[in-house]
Amino acid sequence: MAGRVRFVHGDAASYVPEDSVDVAACVGATWIGGGVAGTLEILQRGLRPGGIALVGEPYWRIDPPDQATVEGCHAATREDFRSLPDLVSLFGDQGWDLVEMVLADLDSWDRYAAAHWLNLRRWLDANPDDPLAGELRQELTEDPLRHVRYEREHLGWGVFALIRR
Repeated sequence: MAGRVRFVHGDAASYVPEDSVDVAACVGATWIGGGVAGTLEILQRGLRPGGIALVGEPYWRIDPPDQATVEGCHAATREDFRSLPDLVSLFGDQGWDLVEMVLADLDSWDRYAAAHWLNLRRWLDANPDDPLAGELRQELTEDPLRHVRYEREHLGWGVFALIRR
């Protein structure tokens, strides 16, 4: 197995691997392609025929009732995320077959968020004088309430495995 995985540090939006790959992934950063459709185009550039693209993407579990909820879910507008059916439709519209998906349930979403808070706290304890400490202290103070007030019920997250048609 040694040598089968290689990490490259660089601009993901312009990267094309030297050889075609079996799996290309963008988990939580579809902004690199200006959204899901553009990111799929980027992933396809280096993917061998029949290879799998993995895309991690948030989606609206339920329609946000107001702008405060939208912003509480780290979005500027409702259009920043799609509903799960709209996201799955987008994959098909872009010429991809959805062959697997793993969606966060409420428990795993909570565990993901809480692990982030614990990491923030430990970092703050170890780096109290760091220039970022004030900003990260504010994040740790605000994020738990934001999560339970907005994200937990309204925002879902999944990883989707796709094969080009």
